[in-house]
Amino acid sequence: MKINSYNDTIHYILCPSNTDTGGPKDLHQLALELKNLGKKVFMYYFSINKDVENKDDNEKKYVHKNLEVFEIPYVDKIEDSEKNIIIIPEVYQAITISKKFKNIQKILWWLSLDFYFITYFNDHHSRLIKSVIKFPHEIICFFNKLTKNYFGNMSFPKYLKLIYLNFPLKNMLKLENIKINLSQSKYQYNILNSKNIKSILLCDYIRDEYFQAAKKVSYRNKENIACFNPSKSSSFMNRIIESNPNVKFIPLSNYNMTEIIEILSLSKIYIDFGFHPGVDHLPREAAILKNCIITNKEGSAFYSEAVGINDKYKFEEKNKNLVKISETIKNIFLNFDKELKNFDEYVKKIEEEKSEFNKQVISIFN
Repeated sequence: MKINSYNDTIHYILCPSNTDTGGPKDLHQLALELKNLGKKVFMYYFSINKDVENKDDNEKKYVHKNLEVFEIPYVDKIEDSEKNIIIIPEVYQAITISKKFKNIQKILWWLSLDFYFITYFNDHHSRLIKSVIKFPHEIICFFNKLTKNYFGNMSFPKYLKLIYLNFPLKNMLKLENIKINLSQSKYQYNILNSKNIKSILLCDYIRDEYFQAAKKVSYRNKENIACFNPSKSSSFMNRIIESNPNVKFIPLSNYNMTEIIEILSLSKIYIDFGFHPGVDHLPREAAILKNCIITNKEGSAFYSEAVGINDKYKFEEKNKNLVKISETIKNIFLNFDKELKNFDEYVKKIEEEKSEFNKQVISIFN
């Protein structure tokens, strides 16, 4: 199905307010590309924090400071006309907002299946139903704690996917009145396709600041540091840290973009044992800044098209792999120049993402 675009078509993009994660970055990248194509485009910010919703407008912060560089105007009203287009991220709050509009053309961008399920769980169920759904997961977590993840990790997003993707009553991914579904990666594309939902790939890219900083990265300044993202890491990451007491681990939390660039310019390894809801930014940013990447095989990391690194750097979250992971870390530190060359193809693909994104946007919106 195609969208109808006119000279006076307005493109509205729903986006979580005051948030600087991968999803809002992607939504602003799309807004900028549409703006560069001469389209009329506005952000429409919504809060995913109910406490913020109750504040006065003067107290609210709509645009995160790291996203102000895109210079995209925003509105607080949407003209519900059939000539206009609304682009919806997959979070449940945004989908709920979009249901208010009956005439506008709707495009749903699946940036993360995991966050759709998480936000659906948080906002859709009563407290009682949520406790019933969570109870088996709590038992699994207790058993994992006793066995120290002997049988592998079961993150809550992974648990929700097992439930919702096998939900017998209806296909909860097939939402009404969506004209086009977009997938941020092959991970989302394949799952949607398995549910008979056709989508179009619209990936994303890493900002130019990282490529510019990479030109200044010195191998001599690199230190035996391993970075990770604590906000998305599974409990298995704690096992990795415990198994490597002589390694300096830096959690990338509460840093702005400049600080993250500085840290990744010094480190040699980025480790990502999260749930990989889409093609995450941090592994690619780290690779650009000359880091070797180690991941699990969860979510999008399972697909070589999404995380295109050699399989010897991907591990299942099982205790038997802790020794292999430690050996991989040690080997990278000892033979950094040689090991880094194994990521040349991965970096080359990342360098081509912006050009590919531009082509995809033109194909979809022109």
